Order: sequence, then C-alpha cells, then structure tokens
Amino acid sequence: MLKPVFQPRATVGGPWLHACVTATPDLALALDALRAVGSRVHTATDDELLADGAVIEELGRLVDAHRLDFAAEVERRTVSPDGGLPLARREGARDAVDLVAHLARIGRPAAKQRIGLGAALAPEVSLRGDLLPGRFGVLADAVRAGEVGVESARVVVTKLLHLRPRITAEEFADAVVVLTDAAKAEETEVVRDVAEGLALLLDPDGAEPTERNQRFQRAFALGRTRADGMTAARLLLTPEHLAVVKELLESQRRGVPLLRTAAGGGQDGDGLDPEWRESLPAEGDEPRSRAQQDYDTVLGAIESGVRAEQSAAVTHEVVVHVAADDLEARRGQGWTSGVLAGIPIPVIERRACGGGVRLLVTGAHGEPLHLSRSKRVFTAAQKKALTARAGGRCEFPGCITPAPYLEAHHVAWFHRDGGRTDVGNGVMLCSHHHHLIHAPWGRVEIRRWRNELWFVPKRWQGDPLPEHRRQPGPFVDPRLARRRREHDPGPRAA
Repeated sequence: MLKPVFQPRATVGGPWLHACVTATPDLALALDALRAVGSRVHTATDDELLADGAVIEELGRLVDAHRLDFAAEVERRTVSPDGGLPLARREGARDAVDLVAHLARIGRPAAKQRIGLGAALAPEVSLRGDLLPGRFGVLADAVRAGEVGVESARVVVTKLLHLRPRITAEEFADAVVVLTDAAKAEETEVVRDVAEGLALLLDPDGAEPTERNQRFQRAFALGRTRADGMTAARLLLTPEHLAVVKELLESQRRGVPLLRTAAGGGQDGDGLDPEWRESLPAEGDEPRSRAQQDYDTVLGAIESGVRAEQSAAVTHEVVVHVAADDLEARRGQGWTSGVLAGIPIPVIERRACGGGVRLLVTGAHGEPLHLSRSKRVFTAAQKKALTARAGGRCEFPGCITPAPYLEAHHVAWFHRDGGRTDVGNGVMLCSHHHHLIHAPWGRVEIRRWRNELWFVPKRWQGDPLPEHRRQPGPFVDPRLARRRREHDPGPRAA
C-alpha cells in the first residue's frame, strides 16, 4: 500500500483555515454573494455571454488588486515587523514568498511576482503613520478600482523602473499617467508597445548601453538528452538576430497552407493546445506543425552553412528602416518589421557588411529616400581568396578563429566610404572582431606601400603604431601570414 508523500504543514495556514471567522465581514459577505451567483455561461445568448464576461473580468481585476495588496503587506510585515517575530517566521515559513505561495496555493515564482508588483503599487507610510501615494499612485488607484489588470500593470511598472534612473521625476510622473491611460483602454500587448515607444522618446541615448547588455546576455545552450534521444535547447536572441531568424522563418512559411487543429491536437496531448498544421503535407509524410516547420527551416539553414558558402539564391533578407540623419551621424537606431526593439546603427552597419540586410533610408518625416542594393556582398570566390591571404584565420591580431566562422568586412565601408566589393578592399574577421570594428573600436587600414594591413585602435590614432598591431597586407604570402601570426604577441592590454 502506497503512503502519501505530502504532509500538510501544521504550523502554516492557521489564518487561512479560519478565514471564515477572522476575515473582514465585507469580504465574507462578498464571498458568500459570489458563491450564490449561478453561472449561465453555457446557456446564455451571445449578448448575455459577453455582458457576463465583462463583469466577471472586472471582478477578477478587483480580486487581483486585493491579492497584490495582501502579498505586499505579508512581505512588509516579514521584512519590517512591527515588534515581535516576522510574520512569515511566526507562521513557520522560510520567507514571505513561501508563506504567500502556501496560503494562495500557487508556485513560488507566481508568489514572488505578486509580492514584487504589490510592493511597487503599495502606498508609502509617513513618519506619523499616514498613507501617502507611492511612486505609481495613479496606476495603483486604477488597479484597485478594477480598471487596469495585473499583466498591464506589470508591464508599466517594469518598463518605468528600468527608465527611472535616466529620466527626471516630472517625466516619470507624466509617463505613469500616460501608460495608465493606455492600460485602461487597451490590451496588454498594446500597452507594451506604447511603453517601448515612450521609453525611446524619453531615453533616446539608451540604445548603446542596451546593445551592450544584449550582447552580454546572448546565449545558446544545449540541455540534457532525454531518454527518447531528444535534446532541448535554449536560445536568447538579440534584436538583430531575431530579425534575421523571423525573416528566414517567414520566407519559408509563405505559400504553405495551414489549418488550425481542434483542441487536443497539440503536441503535448493534454487536449488544451490547438495548433497550426500543414493542410497539404508532402506525399507519404505527416502534416508538420508550425513548430516543426520552423525547426526544419532553422536546421536546414545551419546545415547549408556548414556544407557550403551562402548561395546567391537566398530568398530571405531583412529590410532595416533608418533615418538619414542618424545614419550619417552613426547614432540612434533602425527598425525592422515585426521586431519591436530597435537595432543600433553600428550593428546595422556590421550586418549590412556581411549581406542579407538592405537599408531603407528615410527622411525627417519618415518618407523613403533610398533603398540600398541587395547584392553587395563578397562572392564565394572572393571570400576564398581573402581566406587564403589571411592564412585561414581571423586577421585581427592575436585571433585564431578558423576560416568556417569568418565574415568578409569592407575596409573602406560600403555605405559610409563608398568602398568597393573586391579583394583589395576586404578583410576576413570573426564575428566578435567584426562587431568590434563597427562598435567602433577603431579602424582598419591597408597601407599598400608596405604591403600591410593595419588595425588602428582609437587610443593610438595619430601616434606611432606598436609593432604587434601590424598584420600582413593583401599581397603577402599566406605562409608568411601564418608565421607572423605565430609570433604576434596579441593586442596590448588596455
């Protein structure tokens, strides 16, 4: 006979077990009244169903507001108890998150989210004990009135807390009002779009730090292989790579008819996830889900890249919208369709250098001025010549990244300098050092009178260049390039 593995904690939940006795009388009456309401969802007319749904959602928002206040107060009484033991410890819990999770019968992550949002919306307490509006007073009032839902409130709080160190108090207060008004009228996704646009308006110089943070966070990791042989992977994309992946996927989805399956047709078999599948699969094949199509597309692109150079018949390209003034000044950011986050100008320049990106240059009022060429990349033959000249390695001093992972860079930039796409104007770099040159770390020079390729950091521009900053030029034998690299001591420490 199996024994139960879960034993309820006797010390936690006393107030919960006696809620009908100790709760506020108004709450007890409201609970009894709600229990007495009969549901007509399955028998109502369309108009009755929608009317009842609107009231039910408003009730839910009101209940969620009480949940946030409750969770935040539990946290306050645990962290700063008014004499005696902290509340969570008195109830036998490890912390406020543990106590809220147990009382609400939810997971710790959900309890932590409630506490965090509730604390942000909580009123401040004066020295005399009076309650004062908090940082998000307008938003908190709307949440407690049932006008704004929890998800929209979380979007507003998260975005504005991120912005707060870089904007004035007046701008912060105005932003709270604007986003609260949006949250009262629109769904969460629209509120998120409004918040992103407002952030760019209030903090236009935030793109470069954001881009550095994004590059720091980028990640790809393979998980453990399951018993059935399948392996999960985790991928965290920067906006520039998200744009590439989305365009690649969309290019393969075009023209493929899809049908939405009924509930129960999903991959997890729980009967709760209807999904899109091919209506006309290949003969003898099962209809693929959208996720399976995307898998085949991404893995096909990876395999093609491993097998050969990029084909000239690639059907996908990313069009980046960028203002002419920003492009000339090399500041600000550009935009791609379907990706909310902006892409900094240096990143756009680097992506354009390698191909697959076209620039749509716009005027001050958004009018299109110029659409760049789609074919400006080095050919496969040119890349082979550049790779041979480089000795099969990245040409940045001290780097040993091998040929399959290199990108061709225009020494005289294509857009900025009108550089030609030929071997005499090319250099092979790994992705990291290609990004570094466009950051900009410095510049690359071809000094033909010495047959050398020079990498000149900003801090050395105008000064004699240290010997180890020199690299073989366009006409140096690859074997000599390898010998020079072996004796290259690498970049000087900053």
